[in-house]
Amino acid sequence: MEPVVVVRYSEIGLKGKNRGYFEKKLIDNIRKIARPPEINKRYGRIIIRLKDMDFDEIKERLKYVFGIQNFSFAYAVSHDLDKIKEVVLKLLKLKLKNEKTFKVQTKRSYKQFPMNSQELSAHIGAFVLENFKELSVDVHNPDIIVGIEVKEKEVFVFVGKEQMYGGFPVGSSGKGILLLSGGIDSPVAGWYMMKRGILIETLSFLSPPFTSEKSKNKILELSNILSKYVPDTLKTWIVPFTPVQQYIKTNAPDKYSLIIQRRSMMRIANKLAKKIKAKAIITGENVGQVASQTLENLHTIESASNLPVLRPLIGFEKIDIVEKAKEIGSYEISIQPYLDSCVVFAPKNPATKSSIKEIEEIESKLTELSNLEEKAFENIEKHVIGRKL
Repeated sequence: MEPVVVVRYSEIGLKGKNRGYFEKKLIDNIRKIARPPEINKRYGRIIIRLKDMDFDEIKERLKYVFGIQNFSFAYAVSHDLDKIKEVVLKLLKLKLKNEKTFKVQTKRSYKQFPMNSQELSAHIGAFVLENFKELSVDVHNPDIIVGIEVKEKEVFVFVGKEQMYGGFPVGSSGKGILLLSGGIDSPVAGWYMMKRGILIETLSFLSPPFTSEKSKNKILELSNILSKYVPDTLKTWIVPFTPVQQYIKTNAPDKYSLIIQRRSMMRIANKLAKKIKAKAIITGENVGQVASQTLENLHTIESASNLPVLRPLIGFEKIDIVEKAKEIGSYEISIQPYLDSCVVFAPKNPATKSSIKEIEEIESKLTELSNLEEKAFENIEKHVIGRKL
């Protein structure tokens, strides 16, 4: 009787010739984030051999591994029917609380086992009824499921599944730059893009001395939250943006100043992307949430980027973004009252509509803007955030 964790995945299983690549990436990420004693791929599953490791510890770590659909704490036993019954009894005594109904679900890939799936389920079901008088069978909507997977060399027995986030393992879909502000939305946007397998590096813009050291610490704290989902370390870049903003504020029409600032951010993000070989820019923008996020302004801002701009929250309700922020632990940090660069130099009456042609004409007269952007990029700070679980 060996304690194991049986890990399952969904979307990865739909991959064709690339499936092996995604499976290997998932195993690598589990190894780095969850640090199990032993892990291998067998029988179309990922099997973690717990040995002396506590299940609650591995459970806590696995929730930070994207690509897992669900997993079960299980025991691996021989093909001995009495051993299977012994484990079923042990697990139900451990798991049962107020459940009233159950069913046994068997998958038999090893066809030499003397009972087929239906026969084994019926046999174990009768055994459960004998030993747990408070339970009855419900094959359609049971309170608890006893799972049995009969493999070539062993049988896995488990009760229930721990549901996870699914998606793809981080790093399997390339690299992107997350424009990380101190607000609620951008950390959640980064979370969703990591769920799709994108390895992120974050880029933030601060305006010293108008933004304090606490604003920087807030960015680093948010980066630390996101770092829990990456297999190695998270790189966080911070740009001193004050000279760029002051120049725009002084020399451009005030109502367009925020749009031009955002375009400057895009150009600097593209410079960083070239340096770190990223293929996309990620933002927490949401249609209509603020003046710069109308369709017209989003179009104008995005045109300053040579890379695709990914906006995973574009159609979300704010309440849903807030709930996700609370779930991942970024909300309490995001609502700390420390200003970011956009707030400091925000126009009094920002334009809700703009055209690319009009903004490009204004920028053509801002003769020092390109040099200031280059200097801001040259003074970029790099922070490496170690994963902390």
